[in-house]
Amino acid sequence: MSLEERLSEDLKNAMREKDERRLSVIRMIRSGILLEKKKPNAPATLPDDQVIRLIQAHVKKVKEALETAEKVGRPELAADARAEIAIADAYLPAAMSEDELETIVRAALAETGATGPAAMGPIMKAAMAKVGGRADGKRVQETVRRVLGG
Repeated sequence: MSLEERLSEDLKNAMREKDERRLSVIRMIRSGILLEKKKPNAPATLPDDQVIRLIQAHVKKVKEALETAEKVGRPELAADARAEIAIADAYLPAAMSEDELETIVRAALAETGATGPAAMGPIMKAAMAKVGGRADGKRVQETVRRVLGG
């Protein structure tokens, strides 16, 4: 079952269970999928990696809203954002450990033959291709800086 099909099934289940929060999160993700499908030459069913990127983008937006809610002292909004992130995270692959990420970054470093902070771009590109959505760009960037610096 593809991730898109799983979201559709979970949407139906959330409707049956009258789980409004879960229903809202899945609808937001599915609306992103439908927008992608409306683009020219888009496939009828999006591949899982593309759906994962859409979910990650949604989680990133909600995390930004969470930070804002915490800054302005709105604990109820922060709690809602945390719940939404938890629901969306269930559809993402398991996060990569620091050791796995460092191994990938070191392999990308060897592959590109780059040295020094000036070569961060090619290393990031190679590492992000191998990460496959299991770590966000910020974590990869921090690991690349740590490996280059140390």
